Amino acid sequence: MNTLISDINAIVADVLKARSMDRRTCFTTFSPVPPDATTFVFECSDAAVAEDVRHRVAATDAPVEYVLLPNGQELPELLVATNSVADVRREPVHTAELVNQVIYGDVLVPLKDQGDWYLIRTDDGYLGWIRNWHVTPSRREAVDEFLEGAGHRVRDNVVQVLEAPERSALPVGDAVIGTRVHAEPGERRGWRRISFPEGRTGFVPSRALEPVPKRAGLSRQELVTTGMRFLGIPYLWGGTTPKGFDCSGLIQRIFRLGGAVIPRDSDMQVMVGRSKPAGQPDVLKTGDLLFFGSDIDHITHVAMYLSDGLFLHACGHVRVGSLHPNHIHFEAGLVAGWCATRDPFVRV
Repeated sequence: MNTLISDINAIVADVLKARSMDRRTCFTTFSPVPPDATTFVFECSDAAVAEDVRHRVAATDAPVEYVLLPNGQELPELLVATNSVADVRREPVHTAELVNQVIYGDVLVPLKDQGDWYLIRTDDGYLGWIRNWHVTPSRREAVDEFLEGAGHRVRDNVVQVLEAPERSALPVGDAVIGTRVHAEPGERRGWRRISFPEGRTGFVPSRALEPVPKRAGLSRQELVTTGMRFLGIPYLWGGTTPKGFDCSGLIQRIFRLGGAVIPRDSDMQVMVGRSKPAGQPDVLKTGDLLFFGSDIDHITHVAMYLSDGLFLHACGHVRVGSLHPNHIHFEAGLVAGWCATRDPFVRV
């Protein structure tokens, strides 16, 4: 049996590699069915991957049942995040690796539940497990109705939401930059009453909000302005918010706030936009993405180019580095591994 499991897991790995996918974007499990363990179940979140595996496993005559998630389970149509920042982990346990985060109001697609956890897909296609106390079930109609009336978003990196329009009031929660809210018309001595998708309400300073941008499209300078607001925020593996960023989480959040959804991890982000020569500062434009690693197939870090040889990245904390050896912020070890550059403003 162990040999069969090993052989089929190898088949799954080959299929995923051929489709440029992995466990971050396609969930798969292959396991024996108790108690006799003479049959097996293969679960998969991607129909094309499941079909490829089925075709290749057929030659082994293995007794396999194929389950395409969500497989008609009694799952909510959608889930909505109900905490300012909610952790998404590699496995459905609190000790598992933190791989992603979502913010208040983010809409998630549930694929499977296991105990107190949901396997979810975020809007960028990334998969992970979230504890059920971080989300509430919803439907597409309810989400669309809330977004239609949610004409404001949080402007501050982090804002405390209070139960009354005064600084001495007790908190009811907090929210991070970019969180969509419904803001009631009119101010109360510089405060606005807001509500979140699941119905929680509270007050925030009026200056902590801004209208949701109506125009589409990114501005290179706006990306820089947004990114510089995060200077000094500590590095957090798996972090994607002002409560802690990893390198790719920082870049993704900057672009999200500009209205664009790009992939979650740096080795995925290196496929965005048009390629430029690496190691040539003279061809760079503000907003270009710089990638570092041993080679293009082993990307380990990403930064956003600012100007004059300077770049923004999360390394220990969000900071500015330099490509120029004579600059005080030159990062020799990092620049030595500069192996790719992409202009995200040019689609290919």
